[in-house]
Amino acid sequence: MLAFIISTILSLTADFTQTKHVAMMKEPQVSQGHMVYRAPDYMKWQYTKPNAIVWEINGQESNVNPQIQNLLRMIMASVAGEGVEDAKLEKESKRLFKSVNIVMDEKSRVAQRVELVEKNGDTTIIEFKNVVTK
Repeated sequence: MLAFIISTILSLTADFTQTKHVAMMKEPQVSQGHMVYRAPDYMKWQYTKPNAIVWEINGQESNVNPQIQNLLRMIMASVAGEGVEDAKLEKESKRLFKSVNIVMDEKSRVAQRVELVEKNGDTTIIEFKNVVTK
């Protein structure tokens, strides 16, 4: 179940490195970028390397497909340390992933790392650096 600590984070910015390990590929796919979160439900997920892509959620509006939108909402909840028990997100998580592991910083109560293990065994690890919260 996805359950997170209640937090009073109003905004958060962070750089991230996303490493995807795919069984059919010898080398992992590594992407880098920057994310912005503003309470209660705004997130901008911007890849800068190797390709520039911007995904954005603003309330119910989004420029991404529903599957990516649900994944971003899970990450948004975990990064911000919100108290979220969303049945829709939990159902989507179970459909897409064998496991979702979130490593929280004990002091700031913000996610440092999100590990997504897909049903086929492929993994995606997202590590956050230069985290600034307000």
